[in-house]
Amino acid sequence: MNQITGIVVNSLMAIFVAFVGIAVKSLKEYLLTRGGKKALEVVEILAKNAVNATEQVAGTLGIHGVEKLEHAKGCLINGLESQNIYLTNEELNTFLEAAVKKANEEWKK
Repeated sequence: MNQITGIVVNSLMAIFVAFVGIAVKSLKEYLLTRGGKKALEVVEILAKNAVNATEQVAGTLGIHGVEKLEHAKGCLINGLESQNIYLTNEELNTFLEAAVKKANEEWKK
């Protein structure tokens, strides 16, 4: 009887450990997905802020075209590093271009 009880308890513990492992894995994937979405929102906000800030100081600094892009990129990189988010140069350009397009659309209204 003790052997049967031991086998049942060991089996239940093995099943419990398996369920805990599955639950932890699911929770981790959920948090990563959620964190990814939040990171994307942060990047979009910081890109918009970098573009707006660059537009405000462009006249004072006397920068145009590529210089404005580099200034905005520098602002964006500083903001992203403070949030521990790192993007490639191409990804930075993409977010900045999207922010410029959105800003141009808003300014035309």
